[in-house]
Amino acid sequence: MYATRDRSTFIAAVSLDPDAFDELLVAFFMHYEFGHANGRGGRPPKCIQKHEAPSLLLHFYCAPCEGKTLCELFRMAPATLARTLTKAERALAVALKSVPDSFIWYPSKQQQRRWAVMVNRVEPLVRGVWSFLDGKNYRVKAPTAPDLQNAYYNGWLHCTFVTGTSLFGVDGTIVWGRHSFVGSWNDADTSSPLRAKLLDEKFTLRGHGVVSDSAFPVSGSMLGKIRTPLKDGDLDRASPECRAGLSRMSAALT
Repeated sequence: MYATRDRSTFIAAVSLDPDAFDELLVAFFMHYEFGHANGRGGRPPKCIQKHEAPSLLLHFYCAPCEGKTLCELFRMAPATLARTLTKAERALAVALKSVPDSFIWYPSKQQQRRWAVMVNRVEPLVRGVWSFLDGKNYRVKAPTAPDLQNAYYNGWLHCTFVTGTSLFGVDGTIVWGRHSFVGSWNDADTSSPLRAKLLDEKFTLRGHGVVSDSAFPVSGSMLGKIRTPLKDGDLDRASPECRAGLSRMSAALT
């Protein structure tokens, strides 16, 4: 895969295109140490090529495969796989600090205005929207401790999760996020700092906001700051003369 540099294959396997992977690889390799480096003895490293360790780690993050499958793909024993993943995670955590494109920045007001114009060109009914908000749940193994299991249990989905919220710019970049909260928290809980930022005109343009699904709070002070499609039953409760317009706006937001 690395030799052919097929873009779609790269993105499917490691969620990066070849150029972005190469940029990350330069920073990663400065902090990843092979087992026999610096004149020390020991067995030769299992990752012979410098791109194998970050490929393994990113594939572990992105692909829904078990450890056994990773062992087969990368020709490693389970113990070696665990050690390599641990070393690669440490190296990646340091490397990302030196890659500007990996930083998460809340957009400037100028950027918000540019993105809102881009959205309006595609959906003329939607004005002042520059970002898209979404909550994500990641299924995890149920903790054995009853208190922890209760905290991570999501009663709506009937399973244990960690949860979080991400805000995406129009170009797909993540501009805000909170993650690794217990699954019993809802989107309103995880997004409270973002809602404060959306209301603060030092950070967010007046009359501008974001689009989300119907799980986020939109009433009171958040009116217009978080816009959502219609929920079931909303259209029936609206006055008849407003229903056509509400339907078109909901379709545009969707």
